[in-house]
Amino acid sequence: MSKAATPKAKGLADGIEVWCSFDKLVPIEDLKPNPRNPNTHPARQVELLAKNVRYFGWRHPITVSNRSGFIVAGHGRLEAARELGVQLVPVDYQDFASDNDEMAVLVADNRLAELASLDLNSLEGIIDELRVADFDTLLTGFDETDLASLLQGDDAAPGDDDDDDELDKGDVTIVLGLYRFKLTQEDYLAWIDRVKQDVGFDKQAVTKELRRRLGV
Repeated sequence: MSKAATPKAKGLADGIEVWCSFDKLVPIEDLKPNPRNPNTHPARQVELLAKNVRYFGWRHPITVSNRSGFIVAGHGRLEAARELGVQLVPVDYQDFASDNDEMAVLVADNRLAELASLDLNSLEGIIDELRVADFDTLLTGFDETDLASLLQGDDAAPGDDDDDDELDKGDVTIVLGLYRFKLTQEDYLAWIDRVKQDVGFDKQAVTKELRRRLGV
C-alpha cells in the first residue's frame, strides 16, 4: 500500500515555511501599515503570534490594498515578523472598489473575530487532548495562567457575578473604586470578552485595562 504524500509548503520566507496562498514574498521594510488602523496589538499578542508562525509557518498572508498600498489585514503578523527577525513575508494583494470598502475591511479584520464566543467545554476537551499528546498548548494562543483562569473560573474579572442566574435578571453594574457603570448583560459579556482577549484572564490585568478604558 502506498504511503500518503508528505504535504509540501508553497515556499520559504527566510527559512519559515509558507503554507498559505500569496502573490509574492515582500521585504517587511516595503510594507506600509495603515496610519488609521484602529486595531492594536499588545506585546503579549505579538509574542504569541511570533511563536505560532515559527512553529506552524505562515498560515495567513499579509493583505495589502492595490488601491492605497497600505496593509489591510495582518498588522499583527507584520509585528510578529519583526519579532522573529525575518525580512520576507507572504503578501496577498487585493483590489477594493472604494476607500470606504478598504477601511471597512480593515476594521472588520479584528472586530468580527472579537464577536466569536468560546465554548469552554469544547476548549477544555481540546486542551486536554493536546496535553495528553505532550503538545505545547501555548501554540493555541493561551498560556497556562489564562487557561487555568478561564477553565477553572478563577480570578473572575471585576463585576463578574458568581451567581449566573443573577446575570440573567438584567443589567450588570461594574464597580471600580467610587465609580459605577451599568451595562446590559449582553453588552457587558461582549465587552469583558474583548478585554480578556486583549490582556488575558489575570484579574489584575483585566482590572487595570478596565480602568484605562473607562478613564478612571
